[in-house]
Amino acid sequence: MLDPIALAAPHVGAVLRATPVNGFVGNETFRLDTRAGVYYLKAGATVAEEADACRLARSVGVPAPEVIASSPLITRELPGRPLAADSPDLGAVVRMVGEGMRRVHTIVDPSASWRDRLSGVLDGLDVLPDRLAARVREVIPPFIDSVGDVTPVLLHGDLHLRHVYAEGAELTGILDWGDTTYGDPLFDLARLSMAGPDVTAMFLTGYGDVDAPPRTLSTYRVLWSLIALQAEHAAGGDWIQPHLEVIARDLS
Repeated sequence: MLDPIALAAPHVGAVLRATPVNGFVGNETFRLDTRAGVYYLKAGATVAEEADACRLARSVGVPAPEVIASSPLITRELPGRPLAADSPDLGAVVRMVGEGMRRVHTIVDPSASWRDRLSGVLDGLDVLPDRLAARVREVIPPFIDSVGDVTPVLLHGDLHLRHVYAEGAELTGILDWGDTTYGDPLFDLARLSMAGPDVTAMFLTGYGDVDAPPRTLSTYRVLWSLIALQAEHAAGGDWIQPHLEVIARDLS
């Protein structure tokens, strides 16, 4: 068990209260109330990568969390509140998310291999029922061949409305970069598309036109859900059935 107060104090001063925060089962996250304000501390396998992604996103003007320390990850609380799906300002804020992600997707790592990242997912198909695993083995390898050589750009990795903060019609934060990687920007769009066609259209008003061949987004949704399922399974979590349902639906 972490001692969040002792870990955070050298970076943020005296911690008045440390409150556990629900999140991915493989991480430990705490809200830290201090005399200087509110911070969040996260410990887990990917916090160093998350810190790098936050810094890079902020470098292109995207309101990612401000990183105070990298390991464990300590970030300053962002203003605003989670964006509600029924907010009257939903369209304006999601458009700004699209504008920001277009800038994030200009950050390139030519040393990364999207092909290797996706191919590695095929090593963990034991988390699937046999019939679904067989269908994945049929569909995914040729898809990887078709997209594996894209120029790898910085991805959020879990772009969803619950990771968007706003004050009224102003975007104040894109949070939780713990699934960040480098790859095809359509992967981020596919994850966002799980929020439905209306939200996707709002996002694209800010992001701009995309060239998405038929079945690309649905196949990336399968891959995203498979990656999420594997991570949940490895961490001992129980958020299993929703991922299986997405995989089955988008493979059909």
